[in-house]
Amino acid sequence: MSDETPEEILEEAELEANADPGFKEGDEVWVEDADGKRHPGVFVGMNEAAGWFGGGPSAYVVHPEAHQAEVVSLFRLTPRR
Repeated sequence: MSDETPEEILEEAELEANADPGFKEGDEVWVEDADGKRHPGVFVGMNEAAGWFGGGPSAYVVHPEAHQAEVVSLFRLTPRR
């Protein structure tokens, strides 16, 4: 069991949810799918509602070639260089 107080746990969760992802609008990224394949995308912005539902940090990404957008976990994004 953790020695952290509920306030400390909440503070850590807020810091994680509000962390700067290192991406800015328009950055080209790779989005990893469930099979481990990477697809090109463009970072649009953070999904501010992610913390409301207990999920980890996520972001909006558009896929220009597929003409679609999705919300993805930040852990699935890597910069395209």
